[in-house]
Amino acid sequence: MGEKVRVYVDVREEQSGIPGMLESLGVIVIRGQLQAGDYVLPGDTVIERKTAQDFLNSLFDGRLFDQVSRLSEAYSNVIILVEGEINELRRAQNRAKQVYSALATLTIDYDVKIVSSPSPRDSALIIEALARRIVEGHGAFKIVIHKKPKLSTIREWQLYIAGSLPGVGPILAERLLEKFKSLEALFTASTSELKKILGEKKAEKIKAIIKTPYEPKEKKPKSLEDYKKD
Repeated sequence: MGEKVRVYVDVREEQSGIPGMLESLGVIVIRGQLQAGDYVLPGDTVIERKTAQDFLNSLFDGRLFDQVSRLSEAYSNVIILVEGEINELRRAQNRAKQVYSALATLTIDYDVKIVSSPSPRDSALIIEALARRIVEGHGAFKIVIHKKPKLSTIREWQLYIAGSLPGVGPILAERLLEKFKSLEALFTASTSELKKILGEKKAEKIKAIIKTPYEPKEKKPKSLEDYKKD
């Protein structure tokens, strides 16, 4: 089956039996209290599992779109896994037009994928297949449990990008931008210019990250400690 894949699972999903089923399929399951979603996969992907009845209830009362908005803020790829016979529930409530309109909104406006599953066992198979396909298609991923920042101004994004460099926090990020005036000037600054603010070690690491050509599938990924060896 190839290398094992890792999936983070919200502890509240334990009662569904799916985490144990994933482990029986060879998936490494890491349980925890997730801030958003039920399953976090490689490739910045999150899955929210809902029974068909819960999906329809949350759709009709408006909770679903609020939840999807939060998921989209936290992760790049959002999947709603609907478990059960959604078509029968739709017909019983005679609200086909509303269901289809909501599904269209989720797909077009929110770029959310809707996946249907008839049972928890099938849900486990789907989650395992998705996680494995992501890893096999793009190489090994480290899953990151995170929440993307909700930033609205250019200044906020400039500070966030500068502050994401190794060894640079909010204070240093502001000093760097005050000195170089733009991210472009910061990224093209020489090592000696960076040293005046960051010191030798941080400056050399940052220049190594900026200058080293990107390799999509490295046979031996380089670490920051390798920067002096090139």
